[in-house]
Amino acid sequence: MKNTRMLTEGALMLGVFTVLLLLSVFVPMAMLATQFFLILPFLLYSSKYPIRNSIVLVVGAILMSMIAGTVLAAPIAILYGTTGTIMGYCIRTGKSKMVTYMASSLTFLGNVVLFYVIAAQLFGMNFLDELIRMFTTSVDQYAGLMKALGQTPDPNVTKQLNDMIGLFKTLAPSLLLGGAFVSVILFMVINFPIIKRFGVDVPKFPPFRTVKFPKSILWYYLITLVGTLFIKPEEGTFLHMAIINAAYILQILLLIQGLAFIFYYSHVKKWSKAIPIMATVMTLLLPLFFSLVRLLGIIDLGFDLRQRMAKK
Repeated sequence: MKNTRMLTEGALMLGVFTVLLLLSVFVPMAMLATQFFLILPFLLYSSKYPIRNSIVLVVGAILMSMIAGTVLAAPIAILYGTTGTIMGYCIRTGKSKMVTYMASSLTFLGNVVLFYVIAAQLFGMNFLDELIRMFTTSVDQYAGLMKALGQTPDPNVTKQLNDMIGLFKTLAPSLLLGGAFVSVILFMVINFPIIKRFGVDVPKFPPFRTVKFPKSILWYYLITLVGTLFIKPEEGTFLHMAIINAAYILQILLLIQGLAFIFYYSHVKKWSKAIPIMATVMTLLLPLFFSLVRLLGIIDLGFDLRQRMAKK
């Protein structure tokens, strides 16, 4: 009876995934919505049944994607299938939400990097270079349009645009990393309430105000600052890219630390929840607030502000 139920639900989940995949492949605009639900069949199935059965579902999804869609649809099945299976496995085995999040994010990121390497090495398709080329072409078109209108392109604007392209190329690893982690948290926010309705006991994140990173982050940040100010590696080199990306990631972590302290302080003072939310929005929109909140994160880590407040 149990095996029959597993087979029936597996076939149903495979059908749901196939429908979502076909919508994604043949109705490009639908991909804006379906990309958040492609993980759902694998997540729901693997959170209820053993991992070996979930692997069979992933293999079936890969084969179905090649039959119903195209060969290029197979990576979609692999990406969402493995990520959803790992996420569901963590839920089924009682892992915390943070462990589930990290395992799923690393799986998603590993797949994206693997596909990028395979596309670049086997098929000569370098998506990053193509994107940079597209941006560069847009800048050239802007300059050509200004000349066609009888105006001289502003050299400062052109320089800023070219600098932004260079910065994008340098920060590509960080943006890829951040994109993977943000994507997975969106998957969890959207799909966890759905599988909860099917009787799956989903883990919960601890309150955001309790977030606190290890103090070693401050030392890493100090090292990157020293590297940026004194080593000054040549642009385009691996060392330059490593330092810039490390600094960028650490700044984001310190910003999160600062925002977590604002939520903590607001909770202690019993302020309205709207206050820390407004502070978060202003931080994301205004560079000055970004720097101040990052500084607050540094102070919170370095001087244990929360412990000092708790002692009073």
